[in-house]
Amino acid sequence: MAIDKNIRVVIDSNVWISGLIFGGQPEKIIKHFLDGNFLVIVSAELLSELRRKVIEKFPLFTSSLESLDASILNDAIVVRLGSQTINISRDPDDNKVIETAVMGRCDYIISGDKDLLVIGSYKNINIVNPTDFLKIINRNYSITDKE
Repeated sequence: MAIDKNIRVVIDSNVWISGLIFGGQPEKIIKHFLDGNFLVIVSAELLSELRRKVIEKFPLFTSSLESLDASILNDAIVVRLGSQTINISRDPDDNKVIETAVMGRCDYIISGDKDLLVIGSYKNINIVNPTDFLKIINRNYSITDKE
């Protein structure tokens, strides 16, 4: 059951990795993505970071990553980051997440990163953790999480 393909989100690498490795709320986010319940926006930079972190820190999950990576490439929209950079996060690496969301005209950034969460919102893009995003989509669309 699709929620709203008009909702555009960037899922930070820490959420992809947490869902892939540990489950919980991040895994529910991934399941919603795989079910087509919202539109995910990614950039080559974010995909590269995701791949690098899984291979370096969780090499036993490389095959799971390959499957997830294929789904992302098949079902997400890949945006090209422009020459204009954003410098709002206290962690410079996190600015690529925000740039991806801006280029993709996103509604939300889903992240567990405190350096992003402390910003709250940027140019009408709400920055929320997985639990809060699930509450938002459940409240707005009366959808219950799939276990």
